Amino acid sequence: MDKDSQDVHQVLNELKNKFQEMRKLISSMPGIGVSPEQQQQQLQNLREQVRTKNELLQKYKSLCMFEIPKE
Repeated sequence: MDKDSQDVHQVLNELKNKFQEMRKLISSMPGIGVSPEQQQQQLQNLREQVRTKNELLQKYKSLCMFEIPKE
């Protein structure tokens, strides 16, 4: 019975160490300290940037100021 108790104790310690490692990993993840509202604002800003860049790209393509190689 004593050996089983030691085995259980060892497995519990290993599990405890894994949880500690995961907590450290999660706390070091980028954006973990950002609220959902801030994340939504950042997402909205990035979508606006993509929309603006796509509009500029279309504008520059329509100007035909440079040759687009045909493949």
